[in-house]
Amino acid sequence: MACRGLFVAGTDTDVGKTYVSALILRELKTAGHSVGAYKPVCSGSVSAEGAEPRWGDADQLAAAIEGMSLLDRVAPQRFHAAVAPHRAARLEGRAVQESLLDSGLNWWTERVEHLLVEGAGGLLSPLSDHSNNADVSVRWGFPVLIIARAGLGTLNHSLLTIEAAQTRGLRVAGVVLNCPPGVSADDPSLPYNREDLARLTNVPVLGTIATGEIGPLPFPPLELFDIGTPV
Repeated sequence: MACRGLFVAGTDTDVGKTYVSALILRELKTAGHSVGAYKPVCSGSVSAEGAEPRWGDADQLAAAIEGMSLLDRVAPQRFHAAVAPHRAARLEGRAVQESLLDSGLNWWTERVEHLLVEGAGGLLSPLSDHSNNADVSVRWGFPVLIIARAGLGTLNHSLLTIEAAQTRGLRVAGVVLNCPPGVSADDPSLPYNREDLARLTNVPVLGTIATGEIGPLPFPPLELFDIGTPV
């Protein structure tokens, strides 16, 4: 059976891509589905004194599929500086390996029925010296789920991201509004952004996820996954 995939992109960094991705993965895993998680490149490590460095995004994704032993498959290219991955790699005298972007994906598609791929930063943020999130999304052919902040400013950010995706021929599965730290409960736009975004775009606005929400999701995640393009 061919693997069905979903590429999770953001309108910006720190909008909650990993948080929403982990919710999706846990819900599918709990329902008994064969799932994998892949973050092609990951930057920004944290290390306690005397401890090995950890990458929070990679750890969350691996934990969501109960696959901490597969961390090197979940995030095979990890860099320490909390900057865009191509720059983080340069700061270490390294480069993001283009070929590993594809081979890392193929390792999963040969083993699971559903694969969630999480990008880094926003849709047009660079992953390597040659590719950004949109480039690999086009190459791999999976539908794109856009995660956006629920607060003020999200209409512009979301519409720009949707336009960038559709201009490149990407299938946008929908938009999820998320409330990461920094989105105030007193934000006067919160009650209206979902309705306004749905009116202004032709893609589904799937729901809003509140701060600290652990599920169930306000949308059926399995329906978002679809067949991609072999690489």
